[in-house]
Amino acid sequence: MPLTVAELEACSNAVPTAESEADAFSHLGAVLTVFSSREDMGASFMRGTGQGAARDYLNTFRAFEQLLSKETNKWSRNTGRAVREAVLALVPEPPRRAVVAINAEADDGGAEDSPIAACDSECTEETRVEGMVLPGTVPDSCGCLCVPMETDAAAGEEDGVSCLWVSMMLATLLPLLSDALPRDHSGVCIIPHPHEMQKQEACESSLYLGGGGRPIFRTNKICDNCGARITDRTFYHCSANCDIDFCQDCQKRSQELLNAFLERANDEDRDCMYQRLFWVIEITERIGSYVLHLSVADRTLLAEELAFEWPTLMFERLIQSTIDVVNAKVVHVQDVKDIQSDQPFWYAVGWLQFLYSTNALPCTIKKLDEQGARGPKVEYERFILEGINKCEPLSEFQRWRKHPSAKVPDVLVVQVFELTADFCSFLTHSNLVPVSFRRVCLLCDVWEQIQLQVGQVGRIVPLQLEVPREPAALLDMVLARFEGLEDADLRKPLRVTFAGEEAVGPGVTKEFFQVALRSFLDGTGGDDARRLFKCNDQQRTYWFEEAADSKDSYRACGILLGQAVLNNVLVPNIFPSVLYERLLHDLDSPCARHLGLNDLSAVSPELAHGLRRVIEYSGEDIGAVFGDLGWARTGRLCPDHRLMQETKCEFVQAYVDWFFHERIEAQFGPLSSGFRAILGGSSLLRSMVDAVQLERIVCGGTVPVDITAIRRGVTLEGWTSDEESEYLPMFWDVLLGFTPSEKLQFVVFVTASDRVPLRGWQDLGLIVQKNGVGDERLPAAYTCFCQLLLPKYTTRERLRSGLISAIENSEGFGLR
Repeated sequence: MPLTVAELEACSNAVPTAESEADAFSHLGAVLTVFSSREDMGASFMRGTGQGAARDYLNTFRAFEQLLSKETNKWSRNTGRAVREAVLALVPEPPRRAVVAINAEADDGGAEDSPIAACDSECTEETRVEGMVLPGTVPDSCGCLCVPMETDAAAGEEDGVSCLWVSMMLATLLPLLSDALPRDHSGVCIIPHPHEMQKQEACESSLYLGGGGRPIFRTNKICDNCGARITDRTFYHCSANCDIDFCQDCQKRSQELLNAFLERANDEDRDCMYQRLFWVIEITERIGSYVLHLSVADRTLLAEELAFEWPTLMFERLIQSTIDVVNAKVVHVQDVKDIQSDQPFWYAVGWLQFLYSTNALPCTIKKLDEQGARGPKVEYERFILEGINKCEPLSEFQRWRKHPSAKVPDVLVVQVFELTADFCSFLTHSNLVPVSFRRVCLLCDVWEQIQLQVGQVGRIVPLQLEVPREPAALLDMVLARFEGLEDADLRKPLRVTFAGEEAVGPGVTKEFFQVALRSFLDGTGGDDARRLFKCNDQQRTYWFEEAADSKDSYRACGILLGQAVLNNVLVPNIFPSVLYERLLHDLDSPCARHLGLNDLSAVSPELAHGLRRVIEYSGEDIGAVFGDLGWARTGRLCPDHRLMQETKCEFVQAYVDWFFHERIEAQFGPLSSGFRAILGGSSLLRSMVDAVQLERIVCGGTVPVDITAIRRGVTLEGWTSDEESEYLPMFWDVLLGFTPSEKLQFVVFVTASDRVPLRGWQDLGLIVQKNGVGDERLPAAYTCFCQLLLPKYTTRERLRSGLISAIENSEGFGLR
């Protein structure tokens, strides 16, 4: 029987104050009854009566939050268990087909030729916990995998029940779904390994000395958490002999995370925790499957309800809870050879795409309490699945390459939703894939082309480059080295050395790009006659010097931008975003956007302002007022075309197009050619990277410096255990106390760049090495190795003043 929101609120107040659990459940019974019928759920928790009745999502959410929180309800543990059991009867399991036996030696496409076999596996919550079988998958021991459905029939609402029961059910479940899974140190949700990890020790015979005399053990193990090779004597292996190994640091951190999560969560023990975690995953997958199989009309109705009637905060939490489930499962799904086998997982991904499309719905209705009409509720960046960064890029790129033109259908309008091979690929969901993962996949693409150039058994020979440090001479040497080389000869990794210096490697290569790009920007030591770019002091970016006539120099600059990506070096964000849009235009990318006045404003604000005046002018004498601005020079208008109110937008657009094409062709053309020589053959770059993403691939991101994240990825050298536990925490506290600008200066001091690594500040790779003792010393840095040489000071105040003095006198890669 339906309940009003007032009755729900009365129950949420009575249950926490009940003297016994039996008394509490006597109050709760009416609420649980609502979960037995979709019709009751759809008609419940209304505010008002008759024609004025409306679904009260916010107060429904608040009432269930009070019922399910251990802070407000001492019976919350069993209340949550009862709600979880009740809702499973309301939402059907995802539909399945037969399964086929998969030959372990066959590739992903080999399943079609395999004999069909039935799968009898029934995975209860208990067996999932014991065998770590995720919801929707089949245990490895059964030797079979589920095959995606060829056609998923649309589900109709039986007995005329409105699909809006789903939106109300989601409001009731949101407290159970929000922040329900543990997170790693990067904030990405995970599914903890269910078995104890046992301590192991490498044998003495595997010991050898590495750089700096550091003892290294050849364990032949890779940490399944951080992905690094295990070289310490002590490591951890699964007690149930699963193929899981952790290094010492990851084992310590995972235990800290899990203990903190258990303390926060409302679970009796670990088994109960795993049962709850798997319920969160399963119900999310069930909801996704159910919604995706609704008719187009019902899907649209539900989407509009979520977009325009749900409070924004609730909608954000629903999105985040779905992202959390997908992030937690994504690496486990890729571990299976046939990733299409986990159909329920892909329904969860489809549900996230449904929410993405819902978020994009335009709203022209303005409510009384709003200042303007609502558009998208949540920033699109919030939908990015950072968990994909844990997947194997090469495997995913090879999977995507089988269907590179595949696009994710708009799940709101597709007549019949299908789980196809195209859909069941991470890279197909380009709107959800992190830029860092795209960058690595792009490198897989380019490296494969390089390998094809030399043949299957050939060895890739780097492009050797020895340069002086003096800017003018360096630029001349670069031009001479690139001159006459074909694209295939340029499409090789660089091996750079500075004249008279023995050092070689990634650090030297990084330093070379910093020096070389500065040389190109500054015109080889201030020689204005050879200046290629002019600085926009207001925008703090560089644009083409239109008087420059140096095709080879611009081509070399484009080659360096491409080579920076190939050599995994992030360059400073020195060009406006429109440059990357133009690079995509020359790649014939479908992601390239048409350029307009906003793009022109980033390069020439004065010119854009003048053209905007043309657009805004409403007088009929517009031709007389603005007719002599040199429109004919564009060559994009008919000679007899007149500037009128009806044609003013066409005139302005023609001028913008001319500005970004013909006007700078002598400078941009060679630069674009050099860039394409390195990366232009990438099918991934040509088809699924937009200008914002390309800019981040080349330059990295711009987010506030996170000292805590940098600390998680730090390497310590030369410190005693006492110093690591007593002195270095003081160092991190000092950094945490810096202002945002001082934190950025510190990053520039140790890296010569202010750009955040693509996967976040935890990937900065900072090395903190002890550099003697004494208050008279100053910190120093090897920027090419991201290495800080830190003295040991006597006081906290001396430590802070030493760091401030060092960073204030550092140069870094700055714009003039």
